[in-house]
This record gives sequence, structure tokens and C-alpha cells, in this order.
Amino acid sequence: MLHEILKSSILFKVESGLTLPKGFSINKQAIRKMTRDIEREFAKNPVRVPLETDPSAVSLPTATTINNYNGPVVTVQGDHAQLAWGNQNVEQTQNASEQVAPGYETLAGLLTDILASLPNFQLDSSDEDEVRSNATSVLQEVVKAEPDQGLVRRGITMVKGLLAPVASGLSKAATDETAETAREVIEALGQSLPF
Repeated sequence: MLHEILKSSILFKVESGLTLPKGFSINKQAIRKMTRDIEREFAKNPVRVPLETDPSAVSLPTATTINNYNGPVVTVQGDHAQLAWGNQNVEQTQNASEQVAPGYETLAGLLTDILASLPNFQLDSSDEDEVRSNATSVLQEVVKAEPDQGLVRRGITMVKGLLAPVASGLSKAATDETAETAREVIEALGQSLPF
């Protein structure tokens, strides 16, 4: 590092128009030795520089302390959560309703019915989870003031695609009744889009 500093200061003198006297040459080996000696001395006696900081320039989040006293720990995330623990009789009620955007009422009702009767389609667990996930995301979208039509269309297409093997009778667990129901649901989903 010191070697680079010395080298750059000499180059500065040369580049800035200062000329070296005649017969003067840079002894690179001596500079390297001097650099090693200085670095060795700094290693033996490190330089300590006190630092002062300005705490007003740093904003840290407030610390959170969690105390666990050898008991059950319950973490709840989300809105409208309800918990009951160690009670004999529990009655919890929640009155939360959201307004469906105009034109999407039929679609929301149909998706709610699909979610309620999802086990009747006898899908495998991963397909059932996908139908549930896509239907839920569409329902969350249609309660917004202006639903994203692209998101709604993609979600409905996924639900229809996951129900298609049941509708065509390709699913091993599909009966004639579930195939007919799936066909009706797919057709109703296509017709329920307001755009």
C-alpha cells in the first residue's frame, strides 16, 4: 500500500512537469524494502484511531423482546384472528363482509360454491390445493374497487384447467355425475366473467 503511495507521488511529479535530476533513477527494490519495513512496524504497533459517530444519522428499528416462560407459544398473523385455549365452551363470532365489485357477483358466488364442494371433484391433493389457491386469489381480487382483469382471467383459466380432466372423465376418480358437474362449472365460470 505504501509502495503504491510512493509510486503515485513520483509519477505525479513526473506527469506534472517536474523533471527528475540527471542521474536520478527510482530504486524500486529499495521502495519495496522500505514498504515491507513500515508495514512490519505497523503490524507490531497498530495505529488506533478513535471514531465518533453521529447517532442522529442512523435510524434503527425498535427492538422486540420475546420472553418464553416454558409455555406454549402461539404466533398469529393476519387480520381478524381468533384464538381459544384451555376453555370448556367457546363461542366466537366474526362479522366481516366485503363488497364484491359490480359485475363480479356471479363469479364470486360460483367460486365460493366451488370451494365449498371441492372434495366432491375428487382431485388429487396438489390439484385441489391449486384450485383452492387460485379461487381464493380471484375472490380476493374481486372485492377490490377495480379488480385486475388479467389476474381474474388467469385465475379462472387455472381453475377451469384443473377441473378439465374431471369434466372429460380422464380422472381415475371421476364418476359420470362429477364429470357432468365439472363441465357445468367450467361453462358457468366462462359465462360469469363480466368482461
